[in-house]
Amino acid sequence: MVSHRRAVKKKLLWAMSAAAVCAPLASLALRQRDEHRASATMRDALARFDAPLEGAVAPESLDWAGAQRLLDDVARSGAAPDDVRRARAVGYACRALGDLARGDLVLAATEVQSARRESPDDVRVRFVEGAVLQRRGERRHAAQVFEGVARDPATSAPLRVRAGVHQLDLLLDEGDGHAALSLAEALSREAPRSAALENRLGLARASVGDGAGARVAFEEASQAAPTDPSPLVNLARLARQSGDLARSRTLLEQALVRAPENGDTRLALAVVLLDLGSLDEARAAAREAARYLPEQAGPYVALGEIALRGDALADAVAAFRQALDHAPDDASARTDLGVALARSGDREGAMRAFAQVTERAPSVGQAWNGLGAMRLALSDPEGAIGPLQHASRLLPDDPNPTMNLGLAFERLRRWDDAARAFRETLRRAPTSEAATTHLAAMQPPAAHPRTAHPRTTAMR
Repeated sequence: MVSHRRAVKKKLLWAMSAAAVCAPLASLALRQRDEHRASATMRDALARFDAPLEGAVAPESLDWAGAQRLLDDVARSGAAPDDVRRARAVGYACRALGDLARGDLVLAATEVQSARRESPDDVRVRFVEGAVLQRRGERRHAAQVFEGVARDPATSAPLRVRAGVHQLDLLLDEGDGHAALSLAEALSREAPRSAALENRLGLARASVGDGAGARVAFEEASQAAPTDPSPLVNLARLARQSGDLARSRTLLEQALVRAPENGDTRLALAVVLLDLGSLDEARAAAREAARYLPEQAGPYVALGEIALRGDALADAVAAFRQALDHAPDDASARTDLGVALARSGDREGAMRAFAQVTERAPSVGQAWNGLGAMRLALSDPEGAIGPLQHASRLLPDDPNPTMNLGLAFERLRRWDDAARAFRETLRRAPTSEAATTHLAAMQPPAAHPRTAHPRTTAMR
Protein backbone atom coordinates (compact mmCIF):
# COMPACT_ATOMS: atom_id res chain seq x y z
CA MET A 1 0.00 0.00 0.00
CA VAL A 2 2.77 2.35 1.00
CA SER A 3 4.69 1.35 -2.10
CA HIS A 4 1.65 2.19 -4.25
CA ARG A 5 1.32 5.62 -2.63
CA ARG A 6 4.98 6.33 -3.27
CA ALA A 7 4.59 5.40 -6.92
CA VAL A 8 1.60 7.71 -7.33
CA LYS A 9 3.48 10.53 -5.60
CA LYS A 10 6.46 10.05 -7.91
CA LYS A 11 4.20 10.20 -10.96
CA LEU A 12 2.62 13.39 -9.71
CA LEU A 13 6.02 14.95 -9.07
CA TRP A 14 7.19 13.89 -12.53
CA ALA A 15 4.09 15.38 -14.17
CA MET A 16 4.55 18.66 -12.29
CA SER A 17 8.20 18.79 -13.29
CA ALA A 18 7.35 18.05 -16.91
CA ALA A 19 4.70 20.79 -16.90
CA ALA A 20 7.21 23.23 -15.41
CA VAL A 21 9.65 22.39 -18.16
CA CYS A 22 7.05 22.53 -20.94
CA ALA A 23 5.55 25.88 -19.86
CA PRO A 24 8.60 27.99 -20.89
CA LEU A 25 8.93 25.96 -24.06
CA ALA A 26 5.29 26.63 -24.97
CA SER A 27 5.68 30.32 -24.15
CA LEU A 28 8.81 30.47 -26.31
CA ALA A 29 6.98 28.78 -29.15
CA LEU A 30 4.12 31.29 -28.90
CA ARG A 31 6.59 34.17 -28.80
CA GLN A 32 8.42 32.84 -31.84
CA ARG A 33 5.12 32.43 -33.68
CA ASP A 34 4.14 36.02 -32.86
CA GLU A 35 7.54 37.34 -33.93
CA HIS A 36 7.33 35.36 -37.18
CA ARG A 37 3.90 36.77 -37.92
CA ALA A 38 5.09 40.29 -37.03
CA SER A 39 8.09 39.93 -39.34
CA ALA A 40 5.87 38.77 -42.18
CA THR A 41 3.52 41.70 -41.57
CA MET A 42 6.49 44.08 -41.47
CA ARG A 43 7.79 42.76 -44.81
CA ASP A 44 4.35 43.21 -46.34
CA ALA A 45 4.16 46.79 -45.08
CA LEU A 46 7.64 47.76 -46.26
CA ALA A 47 6.96 46.22 -49.67
CA ARG A 48 4.34 48.94 -50.22
CA PHE A 49 7.27 51.33 -50.73
CA ASP A 50 8.63 49.15 -53.54
CA ALA A 51 5.66 49.66 -55.87
CA PRO A 52 6.61 50.32 -59.51
CA LEU A 53 6.76 53.92 -60.70
CA GLU A 54 3.92 53.60 -63.18
CA GLY A 55 0.76 54.95 -61.66
CA ALA A 56 2.47 56.01 -58.42
CA VAL A 57 5.23 58.50 -59.23
CA ALA A 58 4.28 60.94 -56.47
CA PRO A 59 5.31 59.54 -53.05
CA GLU A 60 1.83 60.09 -51.60
CA SER A 61 0.49 57.82 -54.37
CA LEU A 62 2.07 54.86 -52.59
CA ASP A 63 -0.23 52.70 -50.50
CA TRP A 64 0.73 54.52 -47.32
CA ALA A 65 -2.63 53.85 -45.66
CA GLY A 66 -2.34 50.08 -46.10
CA ALA A 67 1.27 50.12 -44.93
CA GLN A 68 0.31 52.18 -41.88
CA ARG A 69 -2.39 49.70 -40.82
CA LEU A 70 0.06 46.81 -41.07
CA LEU A 71 2.75 48.69 -39.17
CA ASP A 72 0.30 49.58 -36.41
CA ASP A 73 -0.41 45.86 -36.07
CA VAL A 74 3.31 45.16 -35.75
CA ALA A 75 3.74 47.88 -33.12
CA ARG A 76 0.92 46.34 -31.03
CA SER A 77 2.11 42.76 -31.47
CA GLY A 78 4.64 40.72 -29.57
CA ALA A 79 7.39 41.58 -32.04
CA ALA A 80 11.01 42.10 -31.09
CA PRO A 81 11.74 45.58 -29.64
CA ASP A 82 13.80 46.60 -32.68
CA ASP A 83 10.95 45.63 -35.01
CA VAL A 84 8.43 47.55 -32.90
CA ARG A 85 10.63 50.65 -32.98
CA ARG A 86 11.08 50.37 -36.72
CA ALA A 87 7.35 49.83 -37.24
CA ARG A 88 6.61 52.98 -35.26
CA ALA A 89 9.19 54.95 -37.28
CA VAL A 90 7.93 53.90 -40.70
CA GLY A 91 4.37 54.32 -39.45
CA TYR A 92 5.11 57.98 -38.72
CA ALA A 93 6.57 58.24 -42.24
CA CYS A 94 3.34 56.81 -43.67
CA ARG A 95 1.34 59.41 -41.76
CA ALA A 96 3.61 62.07 -43.27
CA LEU A 97 2.72 60.81 -46.75
CA GLY A 98 -0.94 61.12 -45.83
CA ASP A 99 -0.29 64.70 -44.75
CA LEU A 100 1.39 65.38 -48.09
CA ALA A 101 -1.67 64.01 -49.87
CA ARG A 102 -3.78 66.54 -47.94
CA GLY A 103 -1.30 69.36 -48.53
CA ASP A 104 -0.45 69.76 -44.83
CA LEU A 105 3.32 70.33 -45.01
CA VAL A 106 3.65 71.44 -41.38
CA LEU A 107 2.13 68.26 -39.98
CA ALA A 108 4.10 66.17 -42.49
CA ALA A 109 7.36 67.68 -41.22
CA THR A 110 6.32 66.95 -37.61
CA GLU A 111 5.61 63.30 -38.45
CA VAL A 112 9.01 63.00 -40.14
CA GLN A 113 10.71 64.34 -37.02
CA SER A 114 8.94 61.69 -34.95
CA ALA A 115 10.00 59.01 -37.42
CA ARG A 116 13.63 60.09 -37.28
CA ARG A 117 13.64 59.97 -33.48
CA GLU A 118 12.56 56.32 -33.63
CA SER A 119 14.82 55.20 -36.48
CA PRO A 120 16.97 57.93 -38.06
CA ASP A 121 18.78 55.59 -40.46
CA ASP A 122 15.81 53.74 -41.97
CA VAL A 123 15.90 54.32 -45.73
CA ARG A 124 12.12 54.63 -46.01
CA VAL A 125 12.01 57.25 -43.29
CA ARG A 126 14.76 59.18 -45.07
CA PHE A 127 13.00 58.85 -48.42
CA VAL A 128 9.83 60.39 -46.97
CA GLU A 129 11.93 63.09 -45.31
CA GLY A 130 13.33 63.96 -48.75
CA ALA A 131 9.83 64.09 -50.24
CA VAL A 132 8.65 66.50 -47.54
CA LEU A 133 11.73 68.70 -47.95
CA GLN A 134 11.20 68.78 -51.72
CA ARG A 135 7.56 69.76 -51.34
CA ARG A 136 8.55 72.54 -48.91
CA GLY A 137 10.99 73.96 -51.43
CA GLU A 138 14.18 72.96 -49.55
CA ARG A 139 15.67 71.59 -52.74
CA ARG A 140 19.33 71.34 -51.82
CA HIS A 141 18.65 69.47 -48.58
CA ALA A 142 16.13 67.23 -50.34
CA ALA A 143 18.66 66.37 -53.04
CA GLN A 144 21.20 65.36 -50.40
CA VAL A 145 18.68 63.12 -48.67
CA PHE A 146 17.60 61.41 -51.91
CA GLU A 147 21.22 60.88 -52.94
CA GLY A 148 21.91 59.25 -49.56
CA VAL A 149 18.92 56.94 -49.99
CA ALA A 150 20.00 55.97 -53.50
CA ARG A 151 23.53 55.14 -52.33
CA ASP A 152 22.54 53.16 -49.22
CA PRO A 153 23.13 49.39 -49.66
CA ALA A 154 19.96 48.74 -47.64
CA THR A 155 17.80 50.47 -50.25
CA SER A 156 15.79 48.13 -52.49
CA ALA A 157 16.14 48.52 -56.25
CA PRO A 158 12.60 49.99 -56.73
CA LEU A 159 13.10 52.51 -53.93
CA ARG A 160 16.52 53.45 -55.31
CA VAL A 161 14.96 54.22 -58.70
CA ARG A 162 12.18 56.19 -57.01
CA ALA A 163 14.70 58.28 -55.06
CA GLY A 164 16.63 58.81 -58.30
CA VAL A 165 13.50 60.12 -60.03
CA HIS A 166 13.14 62.75 -57.32
CA GLN A 167 16.81 63.69 -57.70
CA LEU A 168 16.19 64.01 -61.42
CA ASP A 169 13.20 66.31 -60.90
CA LEU A 170 15.27 68.53 -58.62
CA LEU A 171 18.07 68.76 -61.18
CA LEU A 172 15.58 69.69 -63.89
CA ASP A 173 14.04 72.33 -61.63
CA GLU A 174 17.49 73.79 -60.98
CA GLY A 175 18.25 73.89 -64.71
CA ASP A 176 21.24 71.52 -64.43
CA GLY A 177 20.50 69.82 -67.74
CA HIS A 178 23.74 67.88 -68.17
CA ALA A 179 23.62 66.34 -64.69
CA ALA A 180 19.92 65.58 -65.22
CA LEU A 181 20.65 63.88 -68.55
CA SER A 182 23.39 61.71 -67.04
CA LEU A 183 21.12 60.59 -64.20
CA ALA A 184 18.13 60.05 -66.50
CA GLU A 185 20.15 57.78 -68.79
CA ALA A 186 21.41 55.76 -65.82
CA LEU A 187 17.92 55.35 -64.38
CA SER A 188 16.52 54.35 -67.79
CA ARG A 189 19.05 51.53 -67.96
CA GLU A 190 18.06 50.40 -64.47
CA ALA A 191 14.31 50.59 -65.13
CA PRO A 192 13.78 50.22 -68.89
CA ARG A 193 10.41 50.80 -70.54
CA SER A 194 9.27 53.13 -67.76
CA ALA A 195 7.05 55.86 -69.18
CA ALA A 196 7.80 58.15 -66.23
CA LEU A 197 11.53 57.85 -66.82
CA GLU A 198 11.27 58.17 -70.61
CA ASN A 199 9.28 61.37 -70.14
CA ARG A 200 11.97 62.78 -67.84
CA LEU A 201 14.68 61.62 -70.21
CA GLY A 202 12.97 63.71 -72.88
CA LEU A 203 12.92 66.73 -70.57
CA ALA A 204 16.61 66.28 -69.81
CA ARG A 205 17.50 66.00 -73.51
CA ALA A 206 15.42 69.08 -74.31
CA SER A 207 17.19 71.03 -71.56
CA VAL A 208 20.56 70.51 -73.28
CA GLY A 209 19.21 71.37 -76.72
CA ASP A 210 18.71 67.83 -78.07
CA GLY A 211 15.25 68.38 -79.52
CA ALA A 212 15.35 65.31 -81.77
CA GLY A 213 16.36 63.04 -78.90
CA ALA A 214 13.73 64.60 -76.65
CA ARG A 215 11.07 63.94 -79.28
CA VAL A 216 12.02 60.26 -79.46
CA ALA A 217 11.85 59.90 -75.67
CA PHE A 218 8.48 61.65 -75.44
CA GLU A 219 7.05 59.47 -78.19
CA GLU A 220 8.26 56.32 -76.43
CA ALA A 221 6.76 57.57 -73.15
CA SER A 222 3.47 58.24 -74.93
CA GLN A 223 3.36 54.72 -76.34
CA ALA A 224 4.26 53.18 -72.96
CA ALA A 225 1.54 55.15 -71.15
CA PRO A 226 -1.33 55.68 -73.62
CA THR A 227 -3.53 57.36 -70.98
CA ASP A 228 -0.92 59.82 -69.68
CA PRO A 229 -1.19 63.32 -71.23
CA SER A 230 2.27 64.47 -70.07
CA PRO A 231 4.32 63.15 -73.04
CA LEU A 232 1.90 64.74 -75.51
CA VAL A 233 2.09 68.05 -73.63
CA ASN A 234 5.88 67.91 -73.84
CA LEU A 235 5.74 67.09 -77.55
CA ALA A 236 3.43 70.08 -77.98
CA ARG A 237 5.98 72.26 -76.22
CA LEU A 238 8.67 71.14 -78.66
CA ALA A 239 6.37 71.88 -81.60
CA ARG A 240 5.63 75.36 -80.24
CA GLN A 241 9.32 76.08 -79.78
CA SER A 242 9.96 75.11 -83.39
CA GLY A 243 7.16 77.42 -84.54
CA ASP A 244 4.69 74.70 -85.51
CA LEU A 245 1.73 76.09 -83.59
CA ALA A 246 -0.86 74.04 -85.48
CA ARG A 247 0.94 70.80 -84.55
CA SER A 248 1.24 71.98 -80.96
CA ARG A 249 -2.49 72.64 -80.77
CA THR A 250 -3.31 69.22 -82.23
CA LEU A 251 -1.11 67.44 -79.69
CA LEU A 252 -2.65 69.32 -76.78
CA GLU A 253 -6.14 68.50 -77.98
CA GLN A 254 -5.11 64.83 -78.14
CA ALA A 255 -3.78 65.13 -74.59
CA LEU A 256 -7.15 66.45 -73.44
CA VAL A 257 -8.83 63.39 -74.92
CA ARG A 258 -6.62 61.31 -72.63
CA ALA A 259 -7.29 63.45 -69.55
CA PRO A 260 -10.12 65.98 -70.01
CA GLU A 261 -9.77 67.31 -66.46
CA ASN A 262 -6.04 67.99 -66.65
CA GLY A 263 -5.64 71.68 -65.86
CA ASP A 264 -2.00 71.86 -66.95
CA THR A 265 -2.92 70.67 -70.43
CA ARG A 266 -5.70 73.26 -70.70
CA LEU A 267 -3.28 75.96 -69.57
CA ALA A 268 -0.74 74.92 -72.22
CA LEU A 269 -3.51 74.99 -74.83
CA ALA A 270 -4.47 78.51 -73.74
CA VAL A 271 -0.90 79.69 -74.33
CA VAL A 272 -0.77 78.14 -77.82
CA LEU A 273 -4.16 79.59 -78.72
CA LEU A 274 -2.88 83.01 -77.62
CA ASP A 275 0.13 82.56 -79.90
CA LEU A 276 -2.27 81.73 -82.71
CA GLY A 277 -4.22 84.92 -82.03
CA SER A 278 -7.41 83.06 -81.08
CA LEU A 279 -8.16 85.23 -78.05
CA ASP A 280 -11.68 83.98 -77.34
CA GLU A 281 -10.62 80.32 -77.46
CA ALA A 282 -7.53 81.09 -75.40
CA ARG A 283 -9.63 82.86 -72.77
CA ALA A 284 -12.04 79.92 -72.56
CA ALA A 285 -9.15 77.44 -72.18
CA ALA A 286 -7.52 79.57 -69.46
CA ARG A 287 -10.79 79.80 -67.54
CA GLU A 288 -11.17 76.03 -67.72
CA ALA A 289 -7.59 75.69 -66.48
CA ALA A 290 -8.42 77.96 -63.53
CA ARG A 291 -11.40 75.72 -62.72
CA TYR A 292 -9.17 72.65 -62.52
CA LEU A 293 -6.22 74.48 -60.91
CA PRO A 294 -8.03 76.79 -58.48
CA GLU A 295 -5.02 77.36 -56.22
CA GLN A 296 -2.41 77.97 -58.91
CA ALA A 297 -1.32 81.29 -60.38
CA GLY A 298 -0.68 80.07 -63.95
CA PRO A 299 -4.23 80.27 -65.31
CA TYR A 300 -4.63 83.84 -64.03
CA VAL A 301 -1.30 84.87 -65.55
CA ALA A 302 -2.56 83.47 -68.87
CA LEU A 303 -5.84 85.36 -68.50
CA GLY A 304 -3.86 88.54 -67.84
CA GLU A 305 -1.71 88.00 -70.93
CA ILE A 306 -4.83 87.43 -73.03
CA ALA A 307 -6.40 90.60 -71.66
CA LEU A 308 -3.22 92.57 -72.41
CA ARG A 309 -3.21 91.28 -75.96
CA GLY A 310 -6.80 92.50 -76.36
CA ASP A 311 -6.09 95.86 -74.65
CA ALA A 312 -8.54 94.99 -71.85
CA LEU A 313 -6.22 96.64 -69.34
CA ALA A 314 -8.55 96.60 -66.32
CA ASP A 315 -9.14 92.86 -66.83
CA ALA A 316 -5.39 92.33 -67.16
CA VAL A 317 -4.65 94.13 -63.89
CA ALA A 318 -7.36 92.14 -62.09
CA ALA A 319 -6.06 88.82 -63.46
CA PHE A 320 -2.46 89.51 -62.48
CA ARG A 321 -3.59 90.53 -58.99
CA GLN A 322 -5.48 87.23 -58.71
CA ALA A 323 -2.33 85.40 -59.76
CA LEU A 324 -0.37 87.17 -57.02
CA ASP A 325 -3.03 86.29 -54.46
CA HIS A 326 -2.16 82.65 -55.15
CA ALA A 327 1.61 83.15 -55.57
CA PRO A 328 2.85 86.40 -53.98
CA ASP A 329 6.46 85.60 -54.91
CA ASP A 330 5.75 85.02 -58.62
CA ALA A 331 8.15 87.52 -60.20
CA SER A 332 6.73 87.03 -63.68
CA ALA A 333 3.18 87.80 -62.57
CA ARG A 334 4.30 90.91 -60.67
CA THR A 335 6.31 92.10 -63.68
CA ASP A 336 3.27 91.58 -65.89
CA LEU A 337 1.19 93.54 -63.38
CA GLY A 338 3.66 96.40 -63.73
CA VAL A 339 3.29 96.30 -67.51
CA ALA A 340 -0.52 96.35 -67.27
CA LEU A 341 -0.46 99.25 -64.79
CA ALA A 342 1.97 101.20 -66.96
CA ARG A 343 -0.16 100.73 -70.05
CA SER A 344 -3.27 101.80 -68.12
CA GLY A 345 -1.55 105.02 -67.02
CA ASP A 346 -0.80 104.14 -63.39
CA ARG A 347 2.92 104.92 -63.54
CA GLU A 348 3.38 105.10 -59.77
CA GLY A 349 1.71 101.72 -59.30
CA ALA A 350 3.75 100.25 -62.13
CA MET A 351 6.98 101.58 -60.63
CA ARG A 352 6.13 100.02 -57.26
CA ALA A 353 5.45 96.66 -58.91
CA PHE A 354 8.72 96.74 -60.87
CA ALA A 355 10.70 97.83 -57.81
CA GLN A 356 9.29 94.94 -55.77
CA VAL A 357 10.43 92.48 -58.44
CA THR A 358 13.95 93.93 -58.57
CA GLU A 359 14.18 93.55 -54.79
CA ARG A 360 12.83 90.01 -54.61
CA ALA A 361 14.11 88.62 -57.94
CA PRO A 362 17.02 90.81 -59.09
CA SER A 363 17.74 88.65 -62.15
CA VAL A 364 14.50 89.62 -63.94
CA GLY A 365 15.69 92.02 -66.61
CA GLN A 366 12.19 93.06 -67.71
CA ALA A 367 11.52 94.45 -64.23
CA TRP A 368 14.70 96.57 -64.31
CA ASN A 369 13.70 97.88 -67.73
CA GLY A 370 10.22 98.69 -66.46
CA LEU A 371 11.59 100.44 -63.39
CA GLY A 372 13.92 102.56 -65.52
CA ALA A 373 11.18 103.34 -68.03
CA MET A 374 8.80 104.49 -65.29
CA ARG A 375 11.44 106.71 -63.70
CA LEU A 376 12.10 108.23 -67.09
CA ALA A 377 8.37 108.76 -67.66
CA LEU A 378 8.14 110.44 -64.24
CA SER A 379 10.89 112.93 -65.19
CA ASP A 380 13.74 111.21 -63.35
CA PRO A 381 16.22 110.41 -66.15
CA GLU A 382 19.14 110.33 -63.72
CA GLY A 383 17.42 107.66 -61.62
CA ALA A 384 16.49 105.72 -64.74
CA ILE A 385 20.06 105.17 -65.96
CA GLY A 386 21.15 102.59 -63.38
CA PRO A 387 18.15 100.25 -63.79
CA LEU A 388 18.30 100.56 -67.59
CA GLN A 389 22.02 99.77 -67.72
CA HIS A 390 21.40 96.74 -65.53
CA ALA A 391 18.49 95.65 -67.75
CA SER A 392 20.70 96.00 -70.83
CA ARG A 393 23.19 93.55 -69.32
CA LEU A 394 20.52 91.07 -68.20
CA LEU A 395 18.75 91.23 -71.60
CA PRO A 396 21.61 91.28 -74.12
CA ASP A 397 19.34 90.82 -77.15
CA ASP A 398 16.40 93.03 -76.14
CA PRO A 399 16.40 96.49 -77.78
CA ASN A 400 13.99 98.06 -75.29
CA PRO A 401 16.43 98.69 -72.41
CA THR A 402 19.06 100.30 -74.67
CA MET A 403 16.41 102.43 -76.41
CA ASN A 404 15.15 103.67 -73.07
CA LEU A 405 18.73 104.24 -71.96
CA GLY A 406 19.39 106.36 -75.04
CA LEU A 407 16.31 108.44 -74.23
CA ALA A 408 17.49 108.96 -70.66
CA PHE A 409 20.96 110.09 -71.80
CA GLU A 410 19.35 112.33 -74.40
CA ARG A 411 17.20 113.98 -71.72
CA LEU A 412 20.38 114.65 -69.73
CA ARG A 413 22.15 116.01 -72.87
CA ARG A 414 24.79 113.30 -72.63
CA TRP A 415 25.02 113.08 -76.39
CA ASP A 416 27.88 110.60 -76.77
CA ASP A 417 26.30 108.17 -74.30
CA ALA A 418 22.93 108.56 -76.01
CA ALA A 419 24.44 107.88 -79.44
CA ARG A 420 26.14 104.72 -78.15
CA ALA A 421 22.86 103.51 -76.66
CA PHE A 422 20.95 104.12 -79.91
CA ARG A 423 23.67 102.33 -81.94
CA GLU A 424 23.44 99.37 -79.57
CA THR A 425 19.68 99.37 -80.07
CA LEU A 426 20.20 99.18 -83.84
CA ARG A 427 22.65 96.33 -83.38
CA ARG A 428 19.98 94.44 -81.50
CA ALA A 429 17.12 95.53 -83.75
CA PRO A 430 18.47 96.81 -87.10
CA THR A 431 15.01 97.88 -88.28
CA SER A 432 14.22 100.05 -85.24
CA GLU A 433 12.78 103.27 -86.68
CA ALA A 434 12.83 105.01 -83.29
CA ALA A 435 16.55 104.41 -82.77
CA THR A 436 17.34 105.45 -86.35
CA THR A 437 15.34 108.69 -85.99
CA HIS A 438 16.92 109.67 -82.69
CA LEU A 439 20.42 108.85 -83.86
CA ALA A 440 19.97 110.88 -87.05
CA ALA A 441 18.73 113.84 -85.00
CA MET A 442 21.83 113.87 -82.82
CA GLN A 443 23.67 117.21 -83.18
CA PRO A 444 26.58 118.80 -81.33
CA PRO A 445 25.30 120.56 -78.19
CA ALA A 446 25.80 124.10 -79.63
CA ALA A 447 23.59 123.32 -82.64
CA HIS A 448 21.08 121.31 -80.64
CA PRO A 449 19.21 123.73 -78.35
CA ARG A 450 16.76 121.10 -77.15
CA THR A 451 16.37 117.34 -77.15
CA ALA A 452 13.77 115.31 -78.91
CA HIS A 453 10.71 114.78 -76.80
CA PRO A 454 11.54 111.73 -74.66
CA ARG A 455 9.30 108.71 -74.67
CA THR A 456 9.60 105.22 -73.30
CA THR A 457 9.45 102.09 -75.37
CA ALA A 458 7.46 98.98 -74.64
CA MET A 459 8.00 97.30 -71.28
CA ARG A 460 9.01 94.01 -72.86
